[in-house]
Amino acid sequence: LSLATPSSAAMGGVCLGKSHNVLTEAIRVRVSPGASQQDVAPDFAEVPLETLGVHEAIRVRASPAASQQDVAPDFADVPLETLGVHVPVLPGDVGLCGDLSATDVACLAGRYKAWLYVNTPDSPNFHRAELERAGIVIDVKMFPGPPTMPSEAQAAAVLDALDSLPRPLMMQCTSGMRVGAALLLWLAKRRGYSAMSAEQLATDISLKLYVDCVRCGPMREWLMAQLPAQDMLCAQTHADDLIFKQLYDPETSTFTYVLGCGATNEAVLIDPVLEHKDRDLRTINELGLQLRYVVNTHCHADHITSGGAIRKELPEVRTVIAEASGAKADVHVRDGDQVKFGKLALEAIATPGHTDGCITWLLQGAPSRVFTGDTLLIRGCGRTDFQLGNAGSLYDNVHSKIFTLPGETLVYPGHDYKGRNVSTVDEEKRFNTRLSESREGFIKFMSELNLPYPKQIDAAVPANMVCGTQD
Repeated sequence: LSLATPSSAAMGGVCLGKSHNVLTEAIRVRVSPGASQQDVAPDFAEVPLETLGVHEAIRVRASPAASQQDVAPDFADVPLETLGVHVPVLPGDVGLCGDLSATDVACLAGRYKAWLYVNTPDSPNFHRAELERAGIVIDVKMFPGPPTMPSEAQAAAVLDALDSLPRPLMMQCTSGMRVGAALLLWLAKRRGYSAMSAEQLATDISLKLYVDCVRCGPMREWLMAQLPAQDMLCAQTHADDLIFKQLYDPETSTFTYVLGCGATNEAVLIDPVLEHKDRDLRTINELGLQLRYVVNTHCHADHITSGGAIRKELPEVRTVIAEASGAKADVHVRDGDQVKFGKLALEAIATPGHTDGCITWLLQGAPSRVFTGDTLLIRGCGRTDFQLGNAGSLYDNVHSKIFTLPGETLVYPGHDYKGRNVSTVDEEKRFNTRLSESREGFIKFMSELNLPYPKQIDAAVPANMVCGTQD
């Protein structure tokens, strides 16, 4: 192919991604409203645009005098991937890109309300004029990459920008790697993810930083160092008066949750483990809270609850479990019942399947949170082969009662074995391979697991049927 190089005043344009840079000049031709294909591209008259990776829709008139209104409508149907942009399915309203030509930026700008550039503003690859012509919000923040990593202040400035900039948003660096790291850090910080939860999400949404970059190791290492390990999570205070602390038992990989009302200091404790009774009560005291309820998601088979032991030490505390479990407790709940602590309340959602008495606890908020026990795990679910478990029921309840919650709802499971700590409803709907099977396929899969019984089942189940203490 010979490369046509008409004068800039007479050039039309096409928008191409970096993978098509070799062909960019070859197919940038003069296009005027009256020009025929023979007039326009004699060197390429026989070459289908699809062969060049370009759709007919992206041949437009794009002279320096063309306004965004002239250009953008012709690109309404052009796949962003063609333009070198990656839009992760989550959060879904943020695009990531590397260096682009001025023409490509002009083509893209009309699709976004804001543009965040994380290199120096005097870079020749920052096309401010095209962005200003589109009338969108422009922000420039430094977010350096190897060998110089972002400072704490630089990282905080980018996270604040991600909080405030309107959507849809484009983030641009040199290759798309650093903006991917910044987006992941923002998601992880705002959702309270451990390092491994962030890595799981990055892999699932195919961030270049994790799946398509041989030189991204230093940036990955920096990012992971900004996030806590599964067992080192800090207490959080939220705008909705929630005080929240996630605790972990490495022996059984069990999560325990402290939830407190900041307005009244009343608290609940979800799924506590007997061996960590003193730790949990000390944590509640350090947070300035008063425990009112010990709540279990189901009758556990892998550990003994500390509910009964706590009740003996603190008689004012009441224990809570599903009526359908058949276990002893001070309060038995059914679907739709609430456990109130101060101005907050947990709502019981009956989700039998792992056992016949499983409850998912919903805490409304912004975002809402669900405590799913063994019903829904991160990229998995609990087994269904004992304690009157039923794979079909589990599948039906997850799909009809949990997956119907808002996608941003945070999912806090009863266990995790890979260093993760939290997910979202949207993540699990998209990436939980077990539960994305057909109902029949799921039932078949669960019937073929052939897992060994939990080590403590013979002691745990009888004890938990009487709230953790043998009467």
